[in-house]
Amino acid sequence: MMLGVTATGDPIHRYHRCLVVPFSGPRKVISTAMEHGGYQENLTAIFNQDVNPGPGRLCEHMEPGQQEKMQSFIREELGLAPDTVARMATIVSMESAAIKSETYDILTVTAITTASLEVNGGRIGEKATSYEKNGEYINLRPGTINSMVFVSGNMTQGCMARAMVTATEAKTAACQELMASSLYSTGIATGSGTDNLMIICDSESTNRLTYAGKHGKLGELIGRLVRDTVKESLNQHMALNPVTQHRLFARMKRYGVTEGTFFKKFNELSHKGQRDFPKWIDRLHRLDQEDELVTMTSLYVHLMDQLGWGLLSGSEAINGGVIILKQIAKDQSINLDLSTKQHESAEAVIQKMVNSFVTTLSEMVMVNEIKTNSEGEKKSNEKTV
Repeated sequence: MMLGVTATGDPIHRYHRCLVVPFSGPRKVISTAMEHGGYQENLTAIFNQDVNPGPGRLCEHMEPGQQEKMQSFIREELGLAPDTVARMATIVSMESAAIKSETYDILTVTAITTASLEVNGGRIGEKATSYEKNGEYINLRPGTINSMVFVSGNMTQGCMARAMVTATEAKTAACQELMASSLYSTGIATGSGTDNLMIICDSESTNRLTYAGKHGKLGELIGRLVRDTVKESLNQHMALNPVTQHRLFARMKRYGVTEGTFFKKFNELSHKGQRDFPKWIDRLHRLDQEDELVTMTSLYVHLMDQLGWGLLSGSEAINGGVIILKQIAKDQSINLDLSTKQHESAEAVIQKMVNSFVTTLSEMVMVNEIKTNSEGEKKSNEKTV
């Protein structure tokens, strides 16, 4: 199935769970591709492949001994020459690929992205999960944000390298604007651990391009199109969007707060004979998307973020947090143990803030439910009388 044409005039095809772009002329390519990566001028095609094996099955894509099988697939199933093809892989269906183009004067840019953060979304600088030595095989999980960027002009090698930086910033901006969670820390994700990127330009174009940074129109187009296609594909693939992120649980997920966290707290706070977990959980879910509570939770999370980044001290974050928790609790009296010691670590203070948030909201849910039950019993008794 042909999906369109790139800025370089190359057709975009989808078949055999791949998105394939055969080149219709000489192209310069710089990429992080697993085979024929780096800077290349002799490629005849590129493709992105869905290697998702399905639920409960292991992905064979990156295991040893797969190279011959892949070359056969490229040659026999895709009809391409393995020696002149660069490829990327992902668990994302090619039906979730986002494609956008934009033109300014004689310059056209096309971005094609498949995006997922559900398997290995993370934040740069986190503790590694693997180590490579002398090319020894590393087991990686292809969750992956893969982007192809096509530029109608003839870019210098330095310009293409700069475009890699610009496109990477754009991907990170998309993750930040969605407040996507890292799966390995309390941080906001900056991408996944297996992201790939390809920049392709027209070698024969008379429009010579030397700069792809954010201050130039080329950089603007690359940045906007990559950012927008990352967001669109994340929405298509895993329903990660502003609506699904407008939830208390979505905002607190990075700090380990789940339904189970509240269930445990309900158990700690409840008294014998007053345990009504189903109703309390139901009440909590009804509060999950409440506008004011999501807003207050977002501010609270940002205090913890800034404390972790060293932009706020422990006492500053605590003082701000108390104000927010009182607003959440409204007329309900709250008893918070949020004192800080002089040399207490940011991690310890953050954990106190998380515990206080969970306690405050749990007490609010339980008190409101108890009040509702009491009022219901009172009205029932009045009717009986």
